[in-house]
Amino acid sequence: MGIIIVISILGFFTRKLFLDSLGEEYLGLNGLLLSVIGMLSLVESGIGVSIVYNLYKPLADGNTSLVVSLIHLYRKVYHYIALFILVVSVAFYPFLKYFIHGASEIPNLPIVYFIFVGSTLIGYLMADKLSLINSDQKQYKLAGYNLSYQILMYAVKILILKLWPNYILFIGVELLCNGLYNLIIRAKVRKLYPYIKTKHAEPVPKEIRQNILRNVKALFLTTLGGYMVHSTDSILISSFIGLSIVGLYSNYTLIINQVKSLATPLMSGVKDSVGNLVSSESSEKQYEVFKMLFFINFLVISIISVLLYCLLNTFISWWLGPKYIFETWIVAIMCMNLYVDMIRSSALTFKMVSGIFVQDKYVGFITGLVNLTVSILLVKYIGLAGILLGTSIAYLTTNSWNWPRLIYKYNFKKPATDYYIRYAKYGVLTIAMCALCSFINNYLFGSSFALPVIVMKFCIDSLVVIACYWLLFHRTAEYKYSLTIIKNVYLNRKAHD
Repeated sequence: MGIIIVISILGFFTRKLFLDSLGEEYLGLNGLLLSVIGMLSLVESGIGVSIVYNLYKPLADGNTSLVVSLIHLYRKVYHYIALFILVVSVAFYPFLKYFIHGASEIPNLPIVYFIFVGSTLIGYLMADKLSLINSDQKQYKLAGYNLSYQILMYAVKILILKLWPNYILFIGVELLCNGLYNLIIRAKVRKLYPYIKTKHAEPVPKEIRQNILRNVKALFLTTLGGYMVHSTDSILISSFIGLSIVGLYSNYTLIINQVKSLATPLMSGVKDSVGNLVSSESSEKQYEVFKMLFFINFLVISIISVLLYCLLNTFISWWLGPKYIFETWIVAIMCMNLYVDMIRSSALTFKMVSGIFVQDKYVGFITGLVNLTVSILLVKYIGLAGILLGTSIAYLTTNSWNWPRLIYKYNFKKPATDYYIRYAKYGVLTIAMCALCSFINNYLFGSSFALPVIVMKFCIDSLVVIACYWLLFHRTAEYKYSLTIIKNVYLNRKAHD
């Protein structure tokens, strides 16, 4: 957690310098190219997820022979993917200009584009090492390396922005640091797992290969749909509205993603326990635990959503200046997207650890298709808000109800009516808290965005939401059990730090 906070502070400081030194268009170009490279990387199509899923059991059983076979397969496949992405990237470059609307000529665009491609390829060439340590739940052994890498990278970036504000130098440093970091991680993983150094590996058993292939087929559409939902907004904004708006939008997404990164450890910290639960407990026991996790999920994301809705514009006004803020209703849609995305975390956790991939293989693609269709239709009438509303509508009309349906059907053996009722109740409560805290903030502070005001708003809004939820839920079994789970997750994280 401390690492995330340090990196977040460095990220905010660097973003401020970037805007002051290079401007909105380069910031927008940064966001656009990340989305474009993400589109080219769709060829991966869930192969890594499926292979990593099959690593859990041999690692737990100490079956080093099978681990080596899977890692060799992973490495071989990803090297082919990296080569394919390089070829596709070269072929795609002539079309890049059609995704940039209303921007002045970007100097050295080919160099910029292929630096982004190079950073992506480095990740694929080293992915097998990270997959192994992640599957073995030993990410904490890399925490020190990750912190050093991030601090070094940000320090050099800040130096460049202060002394030689040049965009190519700025992204070139990230490429070099990324390559150095991956080489260090490679050496560390080989030290932790010396048996993977062997050049000889037995073929992966036929049944596992068939399982990987089956899951890849199922995950392809899910991966494509996920990209169409999460990574196309910047492309659509750049294409229909303008590159500078992508830059403004990326300021909001930076904050939202940093907040998500702080919340994710709490939500993912119970994943291993859920995996054991699914494999060893009755449907009724699984159902009771799921209700507790769903409640924790609601508490965490509801508080986050309320605070972001009330503080985002105030913080950006203080951090970058009032000219970089959007209208309040645009911020409300961003917070709604965050809420409907993260409120599904408990359902997704149960779905993934239960191996439910094939049963909803088309839903992810349908989600992405709805997002793109609605966004393109609405952007003509309400601009940026239309693109963002496409995401909300896509979530709410597809996997927000389908994931719970699947786990209720296959895990709990009952209809998901109870989930939908709780989902609606939690959503209404979150909207009510946003309205209440916004009213209090406007009454007490008006439009001030001074740092002391931000701190006071944060404290008051947090206390109001926590107090209201305590009054409503403190007698329930979900609330009491959630305290135990949060305490256990915190202690486990602390033991690893």
